Amino acid sequence: MHFSFLHILLFATLLPLTASAADKDPYGMFPQPSEDQQRYIIEVPKEESEEDYRIQLFIGREQMADCNQRVLFGKLERKELKGWGYHYYVVNDLNGGMHTMMRCKEPPQKRFVAMQSDLLRYNSRIGTVVYVPKGYEVRYRIWRADDTMKEAQKR
Repeated sequence: MHFSFLHILLFATLLPLTASAADKDPYGMFPQPSEDQQRYIIEVPKEESEEDYRIQLFIGREQMADCNQRVLFGKLERKELKGWGYHYYVVNDLNGGMHTMMRCKEPPQKRFVAMQSDLLRYNSRIGTVVYVPKGYEVRYRIWRADDTMKEAQKR
């Protein structure tokens, strides 16, 4: 195929435009949230041994609650981003959950009530993408394995 100088010039002019669009939204390949969802992205710093780290998600919301321990129930579904080799997570069936029944001395106050997830893979190259119902938010905790490996006792 033969390219003229004009073709090369046009390609060279358009190339930075496509690169800058990708720089603006590195998550553009992920689906846009539906009308009743919002998308959260957790970006974590690079670590030397990332296989020793995990991310724990807490999907919930602030609400008035007494001293009792509360937990929401929901389903965290891992989905594959076809053609990219990445995964993302969708929270479904989020509901009121359960709580303990202790007698409380202090009045209710605003607390973050959440469902907990399993520990997810830590990846500093691309963020963890999570879709949750509107009105909820995503918080997370980083877990790190201890450097010391202990030996179990045989019995």
